[in-house]
Amino acid sequence: MGNTLKVTTWNVEWLDKLFDSIDSKKQKRIDAIKKEILDMDADVLCMLEGLKGETKIDAFCLDVLEGKYVAVKAIGNDYKIQGRQWIWFLVKSELKDSASLLPTQVYDEFSSASWDVNYWGDFETTQHKHYRHPQVLILEWQQTRLEFIGLHTKSKFVQSGQSSWDAGGEKRNTFIKDAIKARIKMTTEVANVRAYINTKFGQVPNPAIIVLGDLNDGPGKEFFESQYIFFDLLSNLQGDVFEAERFLNHALFDFENHLRWSVRFQDFIDPDRDPHILLDHILFTQSLVDGSLPIIIESHAGYVEHEIHDLINASNPKYAHTSDHKPVSVLISKVYN
Repeated sequence: MGNTLKVTTWNVEWLDKLFDSIDSKKQKRIDAIKKEILDMDADVLCMLEGLKGETKIDAFCLDVLEGKYVAVKAIGNDYKIQGRQWIWFLVKSELKDSASLLPTQVYDEFSSASWDVNYWGDFETTQHKHYRHPQVLILEWQQTRLEFIGLHTKSKFVQSGQSSWDAGGEKRNTFIKDAIKARIKMTTEVANVRAYINTKFGQVPNPAIIVLGDLNDGPGKEFFESQYIFFDLLSNLQGDVFEAERFLNHALFDFENHLRWSVRFQDFIDPDRDPHILLDHILFTQSLVDGSLPIIIESHAGYVEHEIHDLINASNPKYAHTSDHKPVSVLISKVYN
């Protein structure tokens, strides 16, 4: 660590299920995940699709990660996460006294716990809220309050989607309607995060905020955005370019284009589309690049962990591959005057 803080986001693909009745095959994958985490050597790891509940994640940190990482836990078990795919911030043990989680009540007060949604052409108002509430890590580092917003938007997955698409006709139309609805829900989720960020700008002049995680803005993206909804998820999170001081930079903006992807999914909606898709993102406020803070994210500080991920998985059978997502990292450095 020293004067550089490495921050990584990784969707570990159903880690909770992996610990159901562990056999030799599952153990081989657990060992591979351990190696990937330890080889990356991040100071802060935002883990997505992590273990459900404090007992399991504590055991994972102690038994699998050898106590080198600590899960930052909420006061009173306050996470507001449904299902088995939890969001966790793991920090190196030497950072644990500088790290805490923002209470979800505070987050909700600064944005909203639930919100109204009207779907395309529908005058009936419905309510929506986060299925997996964003987790906000507060880290005091180099005399700076850093806020990390861990985000895993609800999947746009539609049951029997591919078979409905392939069937054509009314089944395809129903699938498209359901998929549009799911994408609108996801966009309202990132708009809610954006509302939290805007509130912070009303409290301090140069908030140091990093948003990281899996936005689920993948397969079918261009088809739906160009023909039906005419907006994309990421721009709703980044903000208005005409409010440049509040616009979020992307950690992979200057990363090599052919390497700027984190999953390989064949798109059944658009089979000719390049299957290399960027689902995992790290974005940050301008204060982390404009010299207003004692820390900075320099050019080319963001990257996808292709090499470590591929080296570990190359020697393992498919059942022991660590994840279908590759980790994404960024380096934050101390400013030297």
